[in-house]
Order: sequence, then C-alpha cells, then structure tokens
Amino acid sequence: MTHTRCLVVFSVLMWGACGGDDGNSGDDAPADASVDAPIDAAIPPVFRNPVALPDLELAQQAAALLGEGGGKMCDACHGLTRTRLLDWDVMTEAGEGTCLTDLAPTTPAAAMTIVTCLRSSLDSRWHPDTIGIYATAAGLPWFEYVFRLAYGDAWQDPFDEWTDRVWMPRGGRPPFTQPQFDIVAEWFARDLPNIIDVIPSDPVPPPCTTMITSAIPTHVTAMETGGWRAINRTNGILNFGCQGAATIRDCLSTYPSSTANTWSQGWTAAQPGQTIRILREINYSSSFWTRSSADGRFVSHGGGSVMNSTVIDLQQDREIPADALYDPGFFPDNSGFIIQGGGAQFCKQSLLTGSPTSISFNEPECTTLGQVGLYQHLGAVAGGDYFTVHGQFTSDNGGHNVTGNDPGTSFSGGAQNTFTPMIHNGTDYVAKPQVPVATPYEGDMEMSPSAKLVISRTGTQGGNGFVVRAVNAVPNGGSYNITVPVVARYCVRGGKPGFSYDERWLTYHHYVGPNDWQELGYASASDAAFVALRAQGAANSYVLDLVSGETRRVTNMGPGQYALYPHFRSDGWLYIQVRDRVRGREYVVASDAALVFEAP
Repeated sequence: MTHTRCLVVFSVLMWGACGGDDGNSGDDAPADASVDAPIDAAIPPVFRNPVALPDLELAQQAAALLGEGGGKMCDACHGLTRTRLLDWDVMTEAGEGTCLTDLAPTTPAAAMTIVTCLRSSLDSRWHPDTIGIYATAAGLPWFEYVFRLAYGDAWQDPFDEWTDRVWMPRGGRPPFTQPQFDIVAEWFARDLPNIIDVIPSDPVPPPCTTMITSAIPTHVTAMETGGWRAINRTNGILNFGCQGAATIRDCLSTYPSSTANTWSQGWTAAQPGQTIRILREINYSSSFWTRSSADGRFVSHGGGSVMNSTVIDLQQDREIPADALYDPGFFPDNSGFIIQGGGAQFCKQSLLTGSPTSISFNEPECTTLGQVGLYQHLGAVAGGDYFTVHGQFTSDNGGHNVTGNDPGTSFSGGAQNTFTPMIHNGTDYVAKPQVPVATPYEGDMEMSPSAKLVISRTGTQGGNGFVVRAVNAVPNGGSYNITVPVVARYCVRGGKPGFSYDERWLTYHHYVGPNDWQELGYASASDAAFVALRAQGAANSYVLDLVSGETRRVTNMGPGQYALYPHFRSDGWLYIQVRDRVRGREYVVASDAALVFEAP
C-alpha cells in the first residue's frame, strides 16, 4: 500500500556536504562544514527536495544511482535485488514513522529527541537499518543541523560517530549529493514504482546438490604440512593457554567447562567427549562478528564498555578499547590485524603485545587502506603476499533479540568479490591493484588462512548452501590474474562459514529454524520444548568435514541462547561468541570439537 511521506522544504544552509575518502566519515569535510557557527534554529536546512520526474524516469535514475547497471555503488556490498530494495523501503518507512516525524526541529530538545530515537533499541548504537535508504543522507546538511542543534558546541564527536556508523555508501565510494539523494528518496517515497522495469527479477534458487571434487582432498593433504597450522607450529608459536599442556586438548584446562559451572544456564557440548571452556564473561553488548588472533590470545569484536570496538587480551585478562566499529580480522601468521571504522585499519600485532591502554589507529604500527571494503576476510600465502577479499554481504548481528532465521541470501547476478593483495614493507601495509572476480548470486565470502580457497553463501531451495572455490592467483606485473573455479558445494544452512588453519574443517552457526526439531532431538515441531526454543530463539555452532561433507553440531543451546561466529585458532581449538539473553550476558568460549573429531 502506498504511504505518504512527510516532505518539508526550507532554505538550505550553506554548508558543504561532508564526505571523507571512504564516503562514511566527516573527518575530511570541507573547512566550512566544520566551523562552529551558531545555528539559526528558525531556518533548518532541507531534508529532501521534491522531484517531479515521471515514475519510470525516476526509477531509472534512482536505480542507476544505487548501482544497477554496473555502477558499483550500493551493489558493491548489497545485492540490488527487488527483495533487498523492498526491505529497505520497509526500513525507511519505519524510521520515518518513528524518528523523522519532525523535519523542522528548532529547539535542542526536539533535535535530541530525533538523535536519541535513531539509536537502536538493541545496543543503543546508531545503525543504518534504523532509517533505511535515508542512511545515504546521514552526512548531508539536515542531519548535521540536527546534531549541531542537539549537542551544541559538543556536536562534532557524536556527528562523526553517526556518519562513521550510518552514512552510505562506503568503501571509497562518493556520498550522494543533495540532488542525488533527492532522486533516490523520491523513488522510495513513492514506494518504488516501476521496480520491475529497472531491477531484474530475483533469481529462483536451484535445488542444492552436495558436490566435492578431488581438488578438496588434494588441498587438505597439501595443507597438512603446508598450511598455517603446521607452519605456525614449526615457527614455535605457542597458543594461548597451552603452556605446560601435554597435548593440544589439555590447553585451556585452567578455565571452567560449561558443564562444571552455573554460568552456562543449561547450554552444553553436543558431542560425546567434547569440552567447552568459558574463557571470559563480558558485561557489554558486542556488535556483529568476533574473531581471534592465530595464537588465540587476542579476541576482538565491535562493541565495548568504552569505545565502539574492543580487543580482549586473554593473557593479561583485560579489555583494550579500540576507536573502530566492527569487522575484525587477524592474519594467519600472527603478524597483524584489522578492524573497520573510518576505513580499513590495519595494524601490526606488536601493537597489541605492547600492552596498549587503548587503540586510536594513529599509532605508527597502523595503516588505513580505504580501498578494502566492509566484511573483509584475510589470508596469507606462505612466503608470499597477504590477501583480503570483500564483496556483497548480508549483515548478521543476531541474538540481541529473538532471531529465528539465518541471514538472507539475496545476492545479485552481478555480484563480484574483490581481492586485494598487499605487502608489509616494514613500516606500512601497502595494497597492490585490486582484482574483482564475478561470483553471481554469491556473497558473505570468506578466505581460507592460506588464501588458496574461498567460501561463500548462496541461495538454494530449502535454505542456503556453501560454495567453495579454489583461488588461482598468478602474478601479473604489480598485481595478479585471479580465477576462482568452484571445487565444492555443501547443502547446509547457516551463516559466516570459516576455515580451520589446516583447512580440513569448516565452522558456522545456524539459527534454530522451524524444521530443525528432528535434528535437535525433539519428537515433533509441536513439542513444547521445541516451541519454547523457537519462541525465544537460539543458535548453535557446527563443524563440517570438507573432505566427507559430514556435519556435526558443537553446542546444545537453550531458549534465548546463541552460539555465534565460531572460528578457529591455529592449533584447532574453536572459539565461539555466546549471546545469552537469559542472563543478559555474553561469553567468549572455546571448544575442542574439531580436535575430538580428527582423533583416530
């Protein structure tokens, strides 16, 4: 049903639209945009101007601005499918109906009401999905006016945080000008007329058939001696909690198991002989995924008690606040890490081992590479270059509220993933020319530690599946020619698959869905215990054998408990972030599941 959007037009203040190199920061705004001039509260700037184009012409121009037709704007990170755009339309209408009802605030209290409303009820942070397509205007004059009016002289820092978190598009793409935003906003205000004429139909997912070529066992065999688990062991990297341990499974023995303490509130290991150990309870709400250093000492994610991101030093039992946002990653040789925020912030791991009290990313150990997009994942060729890969993705920040489905797979036919080779020259990380590779209808791509495999999610009938591709990178001048042939498909449902360091195992999490009653051991979908599980939501972590395709569940989570973002450290221990809505707490835990599974 068509809805009427509020449209208030006032004189535009003569402020330049903010726009840093990465399109989401106000740090590099023109000088006149950052002058603390007094706000003329009686003359707010325009939110959007009306556009009188006919529906079809409007749709064509708006779709092109978003990236349809190869522009690589929003479509660099999100599939521009009809489903995706309609979802954004719903978000836009919701944000407008709750937070943007007053487009002409003239008092600090009215402006602060808007700013406060724009924060997520889940974690009190600003997120793009609170205003849908209006996130493309987050740095334009109207929003700057609101923040100036709300915060007075202290407006700059919160406005910078707002634009860092919300302003779209990202990844070095220029932000929309006011006239460009006006066109896109008008199309959404009219409820996307002629969408079927300008956006291709969503793909019909094919049935999924598991396919494992001979390239997989050949690769796994090669990684037994040539993968980063073997290399790091040869290089003498001692994994955290392994000092004095007789075997790898004896590591972390000083930490309590989930079955031996009351913290777990009922969540346990799912496989016989497996141990889950609680490494840390955290008292803040993390954001998006968690990743750890190869040696398992450092754990990082978005969210924190002090700044917008945190690195946990398990060895020193402390939290290091970091001035970034989310999407952490660590190189497999234990040499460096990245967190996104105002660009991709790469740092040498020596920064962390030097016991910093906080991380500003202005340290000499750090480099910002704006061309590396969000949702990046890291690998390294032994004796060669470092690599990152990024492309279309679906955000997954579940478990803060009831989450009953895996993240969607509405990746477009024009989806591509971009490889960025890089070196460290002794002082900085230096990127080589990027290499885009077409991967139609695939997204959420992750790279294996060796940089020789990638895995992505794709839609299939009955859910989603994982596609594994070999990475054939041939040096060409200052960069590479890269091809990515498919070498395996696995018909499983889940999010954020990742590789072990010996590249035999995949791990992923899966939100409990309506058809999971049998796999979880319930008598039927109407079993009272399963109904309670679905009502409060839950997620479990899994391990999959790349060679056989066999999948085994790692956790038994109760209602309101989520075992998320599993990932391996170098020696085969699996780290998992647990969001427990029952206690209102989160935990970093470790499982020896893959070590149990690989035992003869």
